[in-house]
Amino acid sequence: MNAATFSCQKPSDNTTPYTYTNLEMTLEQKVGQLIMAHFNGEMANKAARELIHEVGVGGIILYNFSNQLYSPQQVRFLNEGLQEISQSKSGCIPLLIAADQEGGIVARLNKGFTVFPGNKALGMTEDPELAEAAAFAIGEEMQAVGVNMNLAPVIDVNDNEKNPVIGIRSFASTAQTVTLFGEKALSGYRKSNTITCLKHFIGHGNTETDSHVSLPIVNKSKSELMEVELFPFYQLAHQADAIMTAHLIAPALDAEHCVTLSPTILQKLLREEMGFKGVVVSDSLVMEGVLKNCGGDIEEAAICALNAGCDLLILGGSQLVGSSLLELTTTDVKNIHGALVKAVQNGRISMQRVDEAFGRIIELKQRYALPQKIQKSIEQVIAIPEHLALAKTIAQKALRVLIQNTSFDPSCFLWKKTCLIAPRTLHTSIQEVFPINNGQTEIFFQGLNPDEMLLSLAQKHASINDLVIFFSYNAWKNASQEALIQSVINTGKPVIVIVTRDPLDATCFPGAARIIVTHSPTLPSLQAAKESLGI
Repeated sequence: MNAATFSCQKPSDNTTPYTYTNLEMTLEQKVGQLIMAHFNGEMANKAARELIHEVGVGGIILYNFSNQLYSPQQVRFLNEGLQEISQSKSGCIPLLIAADQEGGIVARLNKGFTVFPGNKALGMTEDPELAEAAAFAIGEEMQAVGVNMNLAPVIDVNDNEKNPVIGIRSFASTAQTVTLFGEKALSGYRKSNTITCLKHFIGHGNTETDSHVSLPIVNKSKSELMEVELFPFYQLAHQADAIMTAHLIAPALDAEHCVTLSPTILQKLLREEMGFKGVVVSDSLVMEGVLKNCGGDIEEAAICALNAGCDLLILGGSQLVGSSLLELTTTDVKNIHGALVKAVQNGRISMQRVDEAFGRIIELKQRYALPQKIQKSIEQVIAIPEHLALAKTIAQKALRVLIQNTSFDPSCFLWKKTCLIAPRTLHTSIQEVFPINNGQTEIFFQGLNPDEMLLSLAQKHASINDLVIFFSYNAWKNASQEALIQSVINTGKPVIVIVTRDPLDATCFPGAARIIVTHSPTLPSLQAAKESLGI
């Protein structure tokens, strides 16, 4: 067994960065470094200790469903505990601690943190400097709680407006705009000393299938892919620490394997042709997009992904099986780790492939001097006035108001009876922005497709109120929601539609008095919408 190139030693004064020295490491320890897993617990616990000490995982990925993430203080305490566990065993290497903090609809750190509008809102500002400023602020807030890796920015080009998985997570529908804003975002994260990860290679923006539940196909020629999907990656790969793979098939590149499992795409295209030298990260291996390409076996998916060229394997999130969500346990992670070790021992995975992946991960940790010493307090950085003002500016500049009835003046309804209708997912934000008053009725419905009873209730309240404000959330692909909005418009009462998710909703309701497109369902975006109405 070859000796590992690196390990780490804790400095005696506890103030200087860890140093990496030559130290014998077993195959099991090396393979552990190639795994990023999640665990259940709002603090470092027995499950976390098992993953770090027994599996030797190289990273932990945080989720709201598993780690709560209910305050900056809790997140910081959690992450400090995780790094302490990694340091408490001789030869343990500091952890990558990652989160999906894209902004907008994908932001794990939102309770107590600055809530930023997402990438589409940034793109709509037409000001790339705001992307850099937002990334720097997000990175600073992550650093203040011990999250050293952001699985962002998204540089998918959303050139299919009916895309179910990217949508407003993308900066734009053109490759050039995505590249410009993506480059600025990378710069902002780099200034905050946060590890970055471009996603989702080769580009998930022209699919009509969600890779969480199925295996999408991008039917374009290689030249077409080069002009759109691959363009931002070609331009920005050399600036990124890591690149995340997409679970999709591009037949022009590899007709048999999805990107995550394709040596042709990851080794020949990404490594050799594009010259990427950083860490290749798999998207979560519990997603159906990758499992459908390898018989539904997660252990097999892990083996194939590593062989294909993925260096860091994400074993996080929940797997959708039928109507149920199944979550990987620490035992499952141990079994996957064991399967990878066995695949090396029986020659299915070469030791060279393990050493390549291990070396890239260690180099990344060395370069960022993990574990990073937290430099600023929570109070100095998180949700400070400057960050809140920046989020507000982005929201205001992203807003688009479509005046369809020129005689309609919403300010005239300031003291009249108003009915607000929205999906319950927006409940907390709406109540903060539009606090309940004596002349206001609120109707919130579960899911995105309200039932017939709700439709009757909404029509009744529309008829007895002077104004209806409907907060649409992808009504274009949720037929009952679209029908509900149209039925309210048909009552003849003035209706304002505030489009909070995909802007495609704005094309669906020509009878609305006014349509406001926020490009983000976040609190500052809803606040900007209200301010635009003068109510």
